[in-house]
Amino acid sequence: MARGVQTVNTYVVDTHALFWYLTASPQLSARAKDAFDEGKRGEARVCIPAIVLAELVYLNEKLGRQLDFAAELRRLRAGSQFELIPFLADDTLDFEADRAVPEMHDRMIAGVARRLHVPLITNDPQIAGSNLVTTIW
Repeated sequence: MARGVQTVNTYVVDTHALFWYLTASPQLSARAKDAFDEGKRGEARVCIPAIVLAELVYLNEKLGRQLDFAAELRRLRAGSQFELIPFLADDTLDFEADRAVPEMHDRMIAGVARRLHVPLITNDPQIAGSNLVTTIW
């Protein structure tokens, strides 16, 4: 590695992991928290697929609005460790490649991690069991 060049880890995050991180929930595993902490220290980038944000709105409503979603979105956008990943029409062409993950939204999230060749922060057993991507939990 060249002197002065610092590499950072990159992760993709799923909805529950992000929710538990934002709410400082004890449900977030130590390994997942470590990945987020790397981001805080500038040692990692945490990619958030657009579908995760959509699911986060729904989950937040379902659980009684524990988060001020607009404020959290501003915080995520401002945080240098976070990168918001759009969902593009051409991404649907990858659904076949990601078919080992049965649920459509999870397939979209796992597909981002697969395309970026990075681990996915998730405790979803279907994603982990798919062997489509490396998972951290």
